[in-house]
Amino acid sequence: MKTRVFSVLCENVAGVMMRVSRCFTRRQINMDSVTVGIEPSGLARMIILFKADDQMTEFMRRIISRLEPIIDVQILEPKESIVREVSLLKTRRLTEVEMSNVIKRVQSAGGRILELKDGAIIAEVSGDHEEVEQLISSLGNDILKEVARSGQVYISKEI
Repeated sequence: MKTRVFSVLCENVAGVMMRVSRCFTRRQINMDSVTVGIEPSGLARMIILFKADDQMTEFMRRIISRLEPIIDVQILEPKESIVREVSLLKTRRLTEVEMSNVIKRVQSAGGRILELKDGAIIAEVSGDHEEVEQLISSLGNDILKEVARSGQVYISKEI
């Protein structure tokens, strides 16, 4: 089994997320990441990450495609897509040395400092899932007080 990515275009109506998630729940498949955004057309696009083999992936695509508010389901290949994840990080109160070290790490990971207050830092980091995960792991629980993550967002490179 490998990680699969669905890009689901659907009407922006109440209950559509429940219908899609029910399809996964019935087959005991965990959705590892779900992000939803509204397109300029007013339609919603869900990006769903899950683990499955080829047969189950195609089966799930057909099942979800048949749901009432669903317009299109595409299987995205990670190698042919651009993926980003955004994370907000809040530290505990830090010493001057710790603060300097955290700022260097965040900036070297391509992040930026949003706020410095009472010795604590709030930072924003975006990038590949692995890059964000690596920074969070390197800072660890002894530095980080709170982490908020967007989930992975994919877009196909096809024009």
